[in-house]
Amino acid sequence: MSNKTHCPNCGSKKMKLHVPQTSIWKCQKCGYIGAVFIKDGNIEKQLKEARKMDKLSKKLIKGR
Repeated sequence: MSNKTHCPNCGSKKMKLHVPQTSIWKCQKCGYIGAVFIKDGNIEKQLKEARKMDKLSKKLIKGR
């Protein structure tokens, strides 16, 4: 497991400390602001796969 912070919303590694006194983080990719972040090297890949599966399932449902 890596020690990098990841956005819980989009999985991006582009997290910056927004308010250092309160440990509020901001994602530079999606704009998420919050105190919760994920320290897991595989989460970004897992979130991307989940989004792909969501898109595919929506396309399949629309096609019927």
